[in-house]
Formats: sequence, structure tokens, C-alpha cells
Amino acid sequence: MLLLPFLATSGLWAQNEGLVSPIFGWYSYASQRNIIEITSLNEKVYAITEGGMFSYDLLSKELEAYSTTNGLSSIDPTTVLADEGSQRVFVGFADGKINYLDAEGDMHFITDISRNEQFTSKRINHFRVHYGALYIATDFGLVVYDILKKETRYSVTKVANNDTGSPITDIAIAQGKVWLTMDFYGVWAADINLANLSIPTVWESQNMINGLPTGSSKFICSRAETLFVQLEDTIFEKIPNQAWQASSFPVGEWKSLNSANNNVFGAYDFSMCQVLWPDGNTLQLNNEGTINTAFATEYFAFTGDRFAGLQRFEPGNGFFPSGLPGPRKNTVEDLAANNGGLYIAHAGRSGSSSQAFDKSGIAFFDLNQDGWKISDHRGNGLYVDSVYQDFYRIAIDPITGHSFVGSWGEGIVELDQGTVVRTYTGYNSGLSLSSRGHLVSGIAFDPEGNMWVSQYDNPNELSMKTQDGEWYTFSSPYSMFASELAVDDFGNKWISNNGVGIIVFNDNYTPSDKSDDKWMTFTTAFGNGNLPNSKVNAIVADHDQQVWIGTSEGVAVVYDPSLIWTTEFQDAACPIIDGYCLLRDQAVLDIVVDGDNRKWISSENGVYLVNLDGTELLEHFTAANSPLFDNTVKALAIDQTTGEVFFGTRKGTLSYMGEAIAGREDGEDLFAYPNPAFVNQETPIVIKGMRAYSGVKITTAAGQLVRQLYSVGGEVTW
Repeated sequence: MLLLPFLATSGLWAQNEGLVSPIFGWYSYASQRNIIEITSLNEKVYAITEGGMFSYDLLSKELEAYSTTNGLSSIDPTTVLADEGSQRVFVGFADGKINYLDAEGDMHFITDISRNEQFTSKRINHFRVHYGALYIATDFGLVVYDILKKETRYSVTKVANNDTGSPITDIAIAQGKVWLTMDFYGVWAADINLANLSIPTVWESQNMINGLPTGSSKFICSRAETLFVQLEDTIFEKIPNQAWQASSFPVGEWKSLNSANNNVFGAYDFSMCQVLWPDGNTLQLNNEGTINTAFATEYFAFTGDRFAGLQRFEPGNGFFPSGLPGPRKNTVEDLAANNGGLYIAHAGRSGSSSQAFDKSGIAFFDLNQDGWKISDHRGNGLYVDSVYQDFYRIAIDPITGHSFVGSWGEGIVELDQGTVVRTYTGYNSGLSLSSRGHLVSGIAFDPEGNMWVSQYDNPNELSMKTQDGEWYTFSSPYSMFASELAVDDFGNKWISNNGVGIIVFNDNYTPSDKSDDKWMTFTTAFGNGNLPNSKVNAIVADHDQQVWIGTSEGVAVVYDPSLIWTTEFQDAACPIIDGYCLLRDQAVLDIVVDGDNRKWISSENGVYLVNLDGTELLEHFTAANSPLFDNTVKALAIDQTTGEVFFGTRKGTLSYMGEAIAGREDGEDLFAYPNPAFVNQETPIVIKGMRAYSGVKITTAAGQLVRQLYSVGGEVTW
């Protein structure tokens, strides 16, 4: 298990260089399996990934993770380089930002390039260091940055007669020259001692005159004074005072080529990599995975796999996993959390109703015990002849604590603390089966512990399983393609109808008797629901028995769902905030309710926290003002026992430690932390396990009242 205190990015974009200041409360659950590039410094290997960066200590084998929650400017770095001279690890990003980790472990930021408004794309493609200067290959040219003075020396935005602002994909410095690769523009070089490399005419093309054929080139590196460059499917080398010639590296589709520690290494084709050691011997590896990149230290070779993460190869001993445990990928369809456990469903539905054929499994994180556990068909509890892919919806049984995960195509998996208990399909249970299998679109539990399941494109759109294992099916009298599903305190089942409003169902607590069933539609029409938009993405019942509905144009609330079958029923209404309907023009993607009955609302513009009736905005988290990975937050979940709020973004999952947990019936589990606390400590004191909305008095040892506070749900912070 790896769970770190985190650093905020306050002030991160306001200056051109600075130190990231620490705060606490944000945690990353992002996958760091997909390795992009690897470097090393002082017995540590650093790998950048789709989920940030991590370090691996070659001696202790310890791992340390970095993301936006502890200093990185973004969750998706593009390149990394360790500089022995300055003892810094430089990290580049697609938006032009640069971070560096110093010798003390502090994270800094540089925004010279990202603040430049002259070019649209500012992606950092590669770094090299030469005599205290950081050479930066970007999507618009070459930038040279003085590491000690912390300032840009100059930039090169036009190379010879090539278009201004053409991308530089890689850099090498050897044989007294700066060498650039420019993709289909080929390879270029200029004397490094020239007074002004910004003059276009100082750059010379490397072509057949120099022994290099015409072609596309993305990678270049050097060992001592010998250069290696990728050109189409071949690696060429150039010894000083000689022409380019084909090297001993194999022909293939090269995905990376680099050098470090007097080694040259690269990854090619699907699963191959090769290392050229200092003595001229080579090591060729086939890890039978999807290798993106490679690296070599003095004694070890490393491969960076797309799915298996960082792998260390020891000659004579084979491969050893050396990366961070975690989910197999960062996409998120749904989340569920309870009692220190987090479940993630990654991908299921593709397009309007197709299967994604995603085999990344079900990710489970146990805060209290074992860390990450992945349930999949790779010997981890699931089988290809049952339910094993396209996981789309999750719900936790409030009575047993078991999790039920629905597949878009195959059925349902029941798990206990991340361990598979059983699977449910139409062949081994009463779950209704259609010609398209089981397109499970929603799972919810009613107050009695019955599990309700909605299925898309199924003649029996709704199924119910009792705690005793009995199954019942229900068919709507209306045309329905069931999507989201929620159950309120009055036995009403609210089912989103795939862009055509909502269908509400009530079985009158007699599932075996269809004669007393009730069905109704809920639309945008006045008198028939008055929804702000017919596309409903989220439905949830709050602690005041109200039903909150998230649409593509804001929020609507059914204030008394007990009346929907009577003549006294009133349409849904929008909460008014600052004179306008709550989030009136925004697509609401999910809504969850915390222990204080406050609403957390996710959208394509971050996450909003509003008070219990939606009339006051309490927080608005975005990627610009918080560690949030991305503004599009597809799923939310709250662990009501801890107050931790989880955000499922397009780039991975992270959490914020909220201050509202579910209240307790009594004060038997009351506790405070940290304990002991000190007068001058910077972190807050948290008291948990209180009854909802109760008071607490803080006194001195002599009984003098210091502070009186009131809990938010079952928790109070001082």
C-alpha cells in the first residue's frame, strides 16, 4: 500500500519559477502502470507514467509516488531527465510546464514556456543538459534554459528553411554540435559554440552527403561522442569524423531510443528492447508485453510496459516487477466506497450502446489492510466463460458490505473486500437475459436490502434480488432503454430512460404481485416532471427523502416523492442560487450526498459542493485551482465512514478528505486525531464518531471552555 501526504499547487501558474507549498487532504488513486519514460539519479530510478511519476530505490526497493496531489503540474507528463550536475529530476508536460525535483525532495515549477502565447502547442518532447544549460525540445522549437540562473537563455523557432514553429522531437549534444530530430523534416545540426543558434541559416541538414538517407526521425542520443539516431525503421550511428552508417541495432518499429550511464537502449516492435552496454555487448529482451520504453543502469535493465508497469531485468534471474501497484488503467465509469474500501469500474459502454471489450478488471483498494487488489481473468477470480469484462456500474450492499459490479454485456460480479464471491448471469440466476446478453446499466439497494438491477435493451428492464436470493423481473409498459437507477425511501425506483427523461416504478412492496405495480413517466413537460433536460445522467435520494436529478442542463429536485402517485404531486424544481437555477447550463454527470446532506455534483467543469438545499455554493474544485486531474469528472463516491470523497476523472481517480461523515447512533466510537495534539501544530484536529449535528465543547485541563463546535454529520474539525 502506498498512500502519501500531498502537496498543493497553490501559485503554480502565477509565476515563472517557484517552489510548491505543502497542504494536506488530497490523495491519488491513479494507475501508474503505463510507463512513458525512465531515468535515474543517485540509486533511484524515476519513471513517468499516464498517472504521474514514481521513484524506485535500487537499494531499499522503496517506491514513492508523485502526481498533482503532491506537486506535479499535471497528471500526464511527456518526458523526464535526471541531471547529475544539478541533482535535479526534470519533468515536462504537454502544456509546456516543467517541474523539477531537487536534492531535498522539494518540487519546483517553471512556466516560461507554458506562458508563451505565440504558439498553440507547447508540448515538451525531450530534455538534454550540457554545461549547466537545459536544452528543451518542444512542439515549436528549441528552448535553452539556464539551470542555476533560473532564466531562459534563448530559443530557436526556425531551423533552416523549415516552417517556423516546427516541432523538435529530440536533442543530442556531441562532436561539438547540437543535433535535432524534426520528424519528417529529418535530422539537423549546428555548431554549439556559435554565438546565435537562433539564426536559421546556421543549421545544416544531415543527408546522403553525410551518409544519412532521407526519412522521418524522432529519436537521437549519444554515448561519449558517438551519436545514434532513429531514421524510419533503422538506427544509424555516427562516430566522430566519420559518416553516418547503419548500427548493429535491429531493424524495427522504434518506440524509444535513449542513452544514460554509458549505455544506449531502446524499445521497438511490440514487446522488444535492446541495450548496448559500454563493452560493446548487447542485451536483447522480449518481455511478451507491450513495451513503450527501456532504460539501463550499471547493473540492471528496465522495461516500461503499457500494462505491466516497470519491470527490472537481472541477467541470469529474469524480470521482477518494480513499479507501483494499482489499477490497470485510468479511465473511470463508476466508483463505490465504504469502510475504507474503494471499487473502480473502468470501462464498459462504448458509443451509444456497444461493448468496449475492456479487460482491465475490477480495481479494489483497501485502506486498512492489503492495498490494491485487481479481479480479472488473469488468474484473479474471473473467467472468460462467465463475467470478466466491460465493468460499468457498482453498488455496495448496505447490509452485507459486499460489492456488486455490473458488466455491460455479461452480468454481475459479487465481491467481498475485493475478492470474488460469485457471478450472476441469466444461466445461473434469475437475472433476465436478452439477445444482447446483460447490458447492466444500474444497480441500487432499497432500505430492505433488496438489490435492484436495470438492464439496457432487455424485455425485462428491471430485476430484483432479495437478501434470501429470490429473483423477480419487471417489464415497463412504456418504451424504455434503462440507464441510471436509484431507489428512494418510499419504494420508488427511478430509472433514467436513455435521453428520454425518467420512468418511475413502484411494486408496492409485493414483487410477486404485478397487479398493484405502478409506472409513470417523468419528462420535461410541465405537469409531468418539468425536468430541465430530458437527458438524465444522475439520480440520488438524499437524507431528507428528496430525489435529486442531474441532467444535461442542470439540477432538478423532487421535494416530496411520497406524493408522486397522488393528485398532490408537484413537478421537480431547480434549487435557486444567486438568482439562477443551480448549474442551469451545465451537464451534470453525477451527484452524491455526504453525511451532512450536502451535495457533491460533478460536471465537465469540475466538482461543485453545495449546501443541503443547493442554495449556497461551498466549494468549486477544478484542475486550475486544485489537484483535480481533469475538469471532466464522470463519477463520484463517498466513504460515509471516513468522509473521503472520490473523483473519477478521465485521467484517473483521486480523493479529497471531506469533513462530513455519517452520524453515529451513539458516541461509543468517539475519537480524535492527532492525539496528542500540540498548541502550535499546523494540521487540524479532527473529532469523529459523533452523533449527527451534535455539539462538542473543548476545555482546558482545568475545565475552562476554549471552543464550542457543532458537527458536520458525524465529524467536526478544529
